[in-house]
Amino acid sequence: MPEQLMISLRRSPRKLLERDGHPGPGPGHLALVLARAGVGKTAFLVGIGIDALLAGQRVLHISLENTVDHVRDFYDDILLEMLSRDKKLEHRSAVQLAVDRRRHIHTYVGGSFSMGRLRQAFELLKDVMHFEPDVILFDDIDVDGEEQIDAAKVESIKAIAAEFGAELWMTCQTHRDDPVEPGHLPPPASELESLADLAFRLDSHGAKVRLHVLKDHQQMLDKDTHILLDPRTLLLTVGLGGG
Repeated sequence: MPEQLMISLRRSPRKLLERDGHPGPGPGHLALVLARAGVGKTAFLVGIGIDALLAGQRVLHISLENTVDHVRDFYDDILLEMLSRDKKLEHRSAVQLAVDRRRHIHTYVGGSFSMGRLRQAFELLKDVMHFEPDVILFDDIDVDGEEQIDAAKVESIKAIAAEFGAELWMTCQTHRDDPVEPGHLPPPASELESLADLAFRLDSHGAKVRLHVLKDHQQMLDKDTHILLDPRTLLLTVGLGGG
């Protein structure tokens, strides 16, 4: 599979975040993706994963709510949409094989998640399967199934990512009626403000989804990126102009 073809398929907002030769938050850093229920946090995260895979990186996707088959179907559907949009369906088998080889999916449904089990999974990947991820996707960070986020657990997950030199993306559900203190992330993500290197918010915008930047390393802001995303795939559609 020609590398140039893989690169040409990239449609994730992560492609637009490239800085110093690296997209996203960078190794050992955390990007939070915030949205209300139903806006498309999981689809956005899968798009980030596909973007990394197309760029030749290795991806570990962790889900607390969906089965492995369900997550895999997400990847397959979005990848099919990308190939169809670019009229590259004849390359589907080759592209599918290339990305499948660089991706692992771990799920912890029914409250089965624990830091111990996560650590064991990483050791198995490294020592037995010789797989060390470049990008770790965690959907979502409510690891206790409660409204209050355990920042210590998130800090531990971030530390594991740093051990592997991997960047970490996490989704977090926000709620319409929660008050937001100016200059801070909305709750419950506010509990993780000091841990997040980047933070984004997904907002419904008519028939599209709009991407806002809430934190860029040490700077807190609420910047409209003027980027619209397809509400089904959360892939780039069109920029609105502006900075």
